[in-house]
Amino acid sequence: MRTERAAIVVGASAVILTAGVIAAPDVADQDVSGGTTTEPEASTSTDGSTTDPSAESTTEDATADSGSSGGVTGTFDGPVVSNIRGDYQVSLTFEDGVLVDVTFPVAGTSAPESTRINDNALPLLEEEFLEAQSWDVEYVSGASFTSPAMVESAQAAFEDAGL
Repeated sequence: MRTERAAIVVGASAVILTAGVIAAPDVADQDVSGGTTTEPEASTSTDGSTTDPSAESTTEDATADSGSSGGVTGTFDGPVVSNIRGDYQVSLTFEDGVLVDVTFPVAGTSAPESTRINDNALPLLEEEFLEAQSWDVEYVSGASFTSPAMVESAQAAFEDAGL
């Protein structure tokens, strides 16, 4: 099988053609002064999940506590993240800016394999979030759909909390 490749460079834009795939910078994101503006775009990951960064995540009982440490106190729900193995969501509770509780209101499907994987993966993810005090944790081996979806939901919840 023969693959053809071509590269075309025009001004500041480069277009690369490989087997019918086109990749180029989005010219609509540039303003007339030559600067670049960044607009959030929906993205699709290699596992098939799609997220829309403009979608609002819900925040329940969240209050900015101006106590002694000035940290946030409240419960923040990340968005529901969907992929081919179901829907996933994290809910994080903070006290004075410290993550104290992690729950998973939505976790995969009721299929036996999904349940088995989540019974193993979710306690490990909860422990990692609490230990790291961050959304940036290692994925759980064997939970290749659950882990990235829960981490993505947690990232948004941390951002909503301002952390």
